[in-house]
Formats: sequence, structure tokens, C-alpha cells
Amino acid sequence: MNRKQRLRRKKWKKKLNKLTPYIIILGFVLTLCFTQFFQLLYVNQKEAYDKHVKQETILSSIFDFSTAGDIVDVVMNLQKYFAEIMTSLDLNQLCSFINDGFAFINMKAPSQSATAATPPQDYKYTYVSEELDVEPMQEVITTDPLVYIFNSHDGELYEGGAVNEQLGRPVSVVDLSYMVAEQLQSQNINTLVESRSAAEVVSKNKWHYSLSYKASRMYLEDTASQHETLRYFIDFHRDSISYEKSVTTIDGKPYAKVMFVLGTDNERYKENQKIIQELEALLSEKYPGLSRGIRENGGVGYNGVYNQDFATTMILIEVGSDYNTYEEVTNSAQAVADVLTTYIKAHE
Repeated sequence: MNRKQRLRRKKWKKKLNKLTPYIIILGFVLTLCFTQFFQLLYVNQKEAYDKHVKQETILSSIFDFSTAGDIVDVVMNLQKYFAEIMTSLDLNQLCSFINDGFAFINMKAPSQSATAATPPQDYKYTYVSEELDVEPMQEVITTDPLVYIFNSHDGELYEGGAVNEQLGRPVSVVDLSYMVAEQLQSQNINTLVESRSAAEVVSKNKWHYSLSYKASRMYLEDTASQHETLRYFIDFHRDSISYEKSVTTIDGKPYAKVMFVLGTDNERYKENQKIIQELEALLSEKYPGLSRGIRENGGVGYNGVYNQDFATTMILIEVGSDYNTYEEVTNSAQAVADVLTTYIKAHE
């Protein structure tokens, strides 16, 4: 190797050394993205498999064809199977997964709000928002509220987002919140429903959709600091599963199925788990077949907190899915309110 070659080699070595940190970062980002993509792909694959496995066997006769048409059938079935997996991939959810992955490595401790009021220690409220500079809630008529209902994803709609003939607009999870609140009020359980929109906070601040829980947390803390009588905090959502999996019939009435979500990435996981297990057991006892159980979420790719670190009585409930009807949602709202009433009266 002559001197010119050695100099050229040395020059490339220096360039490579400078690029090494960027290569490592790029490798990490790509790994994270692919990890979240395949995790989401697996979820959709399982959904498609569960749906089709009861309808037709795709691969059982792959080595036992009696006619040429059998080969075509297998190919067509495989095509439909993988097409469903890919078309059901939610890119917004993928972005949320990736964003949560980055948040997972953010080890900076959240700051404590020095101005927030300190509610009774029995419920162990925790304030983490850096500031509570939020618009005031609309006039509160309810005095001494016990229950606070809100929606971190207040834009979630039912009936496929179509205009409901009875309401003259689409039905949303906000409607569900008011339905439950009305039932609780009829049982003398004072309830507040959040009138401010978490989605508007996300939009105004140009935040990613995954920060919806940060937006609703600000309203959650603001409301709790002003109403020391609050004991129960409920965040209503709807899921995105197929209609067939989200509906059931009980005593001739159609219901949107109900699922409880428990974040496992917060220090109050076990305390939250206790109240959620009791509520799920009550729902299953009073309305057999209505509950989809408890889904525990945590680790990379999941929120894992859902603001359940705020209080031991912070509950996240998913009612139905995209295409559940107004009637199904209304029936489920009454059932959920009935179970909440039973639980609250037994513990107050």
C-alpha cells in the first residue's frame, strides 16, 4: 500500500468515525420503527386469523389438491387473508406506538405542580402538569360532585361516524359520558362531565395524537383541584374492533360490549387493578356476556399509564366500537351506570 492509498484510507476512517454516532442513532430509530410496525402487524394478523379461522380452513389441504381449482382457492384465500391484515393497519396507531417508544426512553421526572390544591390523602392524587393555564369549565350546576367523567379521545364516534337521525349529528363517546352521568344523577350520585375538549388542546398545541392523555390530564387536575369532594374519575373510550365482536344481546336487548383497560406502567397499578377487578366482576354478574374483560397494557408500544397514576380510583372504560348503534350504546351506558352505582354506594 503506497502513501497515497494510506492517506485516502485514513481520510475515510476519520469520516467514518464522525458518522458513527449518527449511524447508531439511525439504527436505533429504524429498529424502534420496525419493532412497533411488526408488533402492530402481529395484532392485526391475530385479529384476521381469529375472524377467518372459524369460516374456512386456508392451508389444511395445501398438499392434497384434488383439482386445479383447489390451488386457485388457496391462493385467493391467502390473498384475502393478507390483504385484510395490511388494510387494517392503522398508521395513526403506528405513529402513536413509535411516539410511545421514544417516550419510554425519556427518563426525565415530571415536575410537580406547586399551585395545585391537595385533596384527601386517602385517594392519593398526584399532580404532574407543569401548569394549569386552561380555560375554565362551563358553569357547574352540580354541587359537591363525587364522580368526574371525561374523554381523553373525545373525537371517537359510533355508527361509523354517520349522522344519527335521532340526534341530527354523529354519536360520540361524549354522548356516552352524559348518558352515564344522567343515570348516576338519578341515583343521587352527583356527577360532573368535562365540557372542554382534549382534542382542541392537542390541535392548538400541535401535539401528536398520543399526547391526548396529557391534554385530558390538565383538565383532570384542574377539576380535582377545584372540587375536593371528587372521589371517582372515569375516562370513557370506544374500541376499534369489528362490529361482530363488540355487540351482544341480553334479555332481548342489544348492547355494546364493555372492556376495562388497566395500565401496568405506573406505581399504582395494583391499587387500580383492585377497583377495576371489582367493577368487572359486578358487570359480569349483573349483565352476563356484556364484559370483554380487563385488558392490561404496558411496556414498549403502549401508553401503560392512561392517567391512572393520578388516583387509585381512576378508571378507563371502553364501550363498544366504531359501528355500534345509538341504542346499543345507550343500553350499555345504563348498565355501566348501574354497576358504578352499586359499587359506589357499597364503598361510600
